[in-house]
Amino acid sequence: MRQLKFKIFALVLGLFLSVFLGEIIARIYFFGGAAFSYSRTNSFGILDNSGLLKYSDADELKYELLPNLDTKYKLADFHTNAEGFRDRNHEMNSKTTKIAILGDSFTMGTGVSQDEMYVTQTEKILNEQDSNTTYEVFNFGVSGYALTNYRFILERNVLRYHPNLVVIGFCASNDHYKPGKDFSLDDFTIKPKKNVFWDWYLKKMLSIKLKPKELSPVVYETKHIQHIDEQFQNFKNILTKNNSEGIIFYMDLVYDPVRVEHIQALAKKNKLGFVDASGFFRDKNLFQYIVNELDPHPNGKANQIFAEKLSSYILANRNHIFN
Repeated sequence: MRQLKFKIFALVLGLFLSVFLGEIIARIYFFGGAAFSYSRTNSFGILDNSGLLKYSDADELKYELLPNLDTKYKLADFHTNAEGFRDRNHEMNSKTTKIAILGDSFTMGTGVSQDEMYVTQTEKILNEQDSNTTYEVFNFGVSGYALTNYRFILERNVLRYHPNLVVIGFCASNDHYKPGKDFSLDDFTIKPKKNVFWDWYLKKMLSIKLKPKELSPVVYETKHIQHIDEQFQNFKNILTKNNSEGIIFYMDLVYDPVRVEHIQALAKKNKLGFVDASGFFRDKNLFQYIVNELDPHPNGKANQIFAEKLSSYILANRNHIFN
């Protein structure tokens, strides 16, 4: 009897240790060195329970980022300025060449440090490669926002800085959706911050490895093309009235020539510049360019590619854009 109890105890202990070791391996797999940081691992929640948000006073927005944050989100240090954007504070009347970038989570830089964001890297490249001009690049990206939200932020926040150039960071996988038609935020609620450090990451890893999800190709329907066209027209009208140039910056980690052609044609129709950052990723291993398999947002490497594509276009066309 004693021998049987010992065998049962040894079996249970062995299973416990195996699961414990597996959990450590899973965390290292997903988070690398951050797996051993409570604050960083615990920052890997979703946006509505991240502690980063407040309800917006504007009817056009459901939520906004809290101002003056100094925290972590998706493993990275996360700071916001006094306006509630992931950026430094900017002087209203600075004598610089100003470039404002609108967008969603790709532009906000989900999962990367502020130095790694393509917005930050674009400013650095421009100032390094053009010594005759001082460029100041503003980040107005907020995760989950759509084209209609970008337009509102443009009119409420961006224009008072009198930008020379406005870049619409077009996220190709979801910026074709029309709020209220393709999705609704009516039931959106900001939840209390969730402690995700104690989540079972071994289970998540096994689920991903044993039941990999097949990515469905994103297809733009006629209604989506019409919606994008309408929004591009609105952007162009607003920018023309305010003597600013505009660029559509097309971002995706999956290259789809059909979608690229659609958006490029709409940009041209509405007299907006166009930059495609997705072509680089054709035939590339996607997993080299994402934060991790739990969050397929662009990592620092991908953000560097974005910055190089955008800054190259701006420098090549600077005489037209800024004169």
